[in-house]
Amino acid sequence: MKSKAKQIKLVLSLILILLAVIFVVMNTDNVAINFGLFKLKLPLIIILVVMIIIGIVIGWIGGSSGHKQDKNN
Repeated sequence: MKSKAKQIKLVLSLILILLAVIFVVMNTDNVAINFGLFKLKLPLIIILVVMIIIGIVIGWIGGSSGHKQDKNN
């Protein structure tokens, strides 16, 4: 039963990754980011990829800390 749940999770993850890649590739215009003291002009694709990576890292850290607590109880 656990293997089927893992397969479903994998398929859903792949679908989300595909949607994220399509979204990122469609947004390639340059945008200005205002940091207060200076402005930085970058392609939107770079900003989106960095934000997706940051979200993945935060989710991984949050998810892995929850598993450690479950194993100790």
